[in-house]
Amino acid sequence: MAKLETKTMGLMFVLFLVGIGVGYPIGMAATPPKIVEKVVEKPVHPLKGDILIGAICASTAGLEWNRPTIDIALEEINAYVKALGIPVTFKVFIEDAEGSAVKAFEKFQSLHAKGVKFFVEFRWSAHIKAVKEYADANKLLILSDGSTSPLLAMTDDYVFRLPCDDTVQGIAIARMLIDYGIKATMVMQRADAWGDGLYAEFKKWFTEWGGVVVDYIRYDPAKTEFSAELKTVAAKVKEAVAKYGEGKVGFEILSFEEAVVIQAQAKDYPELMGVTWFGSDGHVRETRLIDETGALALKTKHICTYMGVTESAKHKALVDKFTPKVGYTPGTYAVLLYDSLWILAKAILEAGVYDAEVVKKILPTVAGAYFGASGWTVLNKAGDRAGSNYDIWAVVEKGEVPRPGQLGWKRIGFYDYLSGKIVWFEKI
Repeated sequence: MAKLETKTMGLMFVLFLVGIGVGYPIGMAATPPKIVEKVVEKPVHPLKGDILIGAICASTAGLEWNRPTIDIALEEINAYVKALGIPVTFKVFIEDAEGSAVKAFEKFQSLHAKGVKFFVEFRWSAHIKAVKEYADANKLLILSDGSTSPLLAMTDDYVFRLPCDDTVQGIAIARMLIDYGIKATMVMQRADAWGDGLYAEFKKWFTEWGGVVVDYIRYDPAKTEFSAELKTVAAKVKEAVAKYGEGKVGFEILSFEEAVVIQAQAKDYPELMGVTWFGSDGHVRETRLIDETGALALKTKHICTYMGVTESAKHKALVDKFTPKVGYTPGTYAVLLYDSLWILAKAILEAGVYDAEVVKKILPTVAGAYFGASGWTVLNKAGDRAGSNYDIWAVVEKGEVPRPGQLGWKRIGFYDYLSGKIVWFEKI
């Protein structure tokens, strides 16, 4: 009996253990899972609200293409920011300097007073020169779409420029005259930072390659009457033609919109109307020249250099948006304005702060990694575009701008920056 009880007790104990073994996983399975709370922090972008950018347009005439270009860029940039989920909106305040360096400075100060720390446009070097000291002192960043004077190529300042400086264009202009067969030339140039810088580079290379600068005249950019200057130029040209021969003498004008007035007033000087005129990016593709002095401009040709852009799908996309709004294809500086807004927006977003001192440090890196409507935008140590090819344009009977197939501007040549040569030039 005792044995039986012992066995029975032992069997019950074993069954008890088995029951525990079976019941444990069943119990665990039936027990609700333990909830572990994990705190996930959703990143909040430090930028919020309106991101302000100032645009100081050089002249009233430029507003024709400045506004549409800015509208196109802003629409794309804000769509991009929205897709990223960043709670900001880029806004641009457009001001007109009306061709005045003094007004450019006044508008610059006014926008700064409203809290603007970043600026685009400033296409004229004289306007950059007028505001540069103030910009550096107050840490206001400028990304110019048109300033090219070598005199403003400085390191570690708050001015960046998407075109390359005129050390390149000066070579291209000199090469253009030499390849066209010009032995001697008269020069008229704006008395400002742009004119002085470009003339110095042009003269350096033109004389290096055997050309002769007969004489040059600096004129006040505010002038509207040039009869005295033109009389002097005409007399010098007449002497030069007698010395060097027909077709060997040119007239180089380093001008902006005043080239229209100079051309209109030159009609009374047959010596000037009998030689080929050359120019630069200052008045190339000027529509007023066609509208107001068409026949005269056709006679003197106005063969001009103009910084080229890389033709790409990105460039075409801008052309397709710009042309219906303005009526003609965008010029180089419209394309650079578009790219400058994109580069500035990307730099501000990457910096994460509306602080020009911070953005200044990373902007060259952002620009160097950006392929825009103008092509790669790599900057040099001075914060200017590292280099560029130049197209050559002239006034012809059947042009491309402003109205295709009619009197206007046409591309007739191409200067290759890397080789330092004009690889294509249609003599007209």
